[in-house]
Amino acid sequence: MEDEQEGLPPFVRSWKQLYWLVAANLVALILLFAWFTNAFS
Repeated sequence: MEDEQEGLPPFVRSWKQLYWLVAANLVALILLFAWFTNAFS
């Protein structure tokens, strides 16, 4: 079990949680850039 957590950053407990964090970050960036595009076009 310890081998599965090797290489994880200290703020996540599992790879699944890290993948969700990355996906949520991607969605947030897409929404932010879409808002910038609409606001400044």
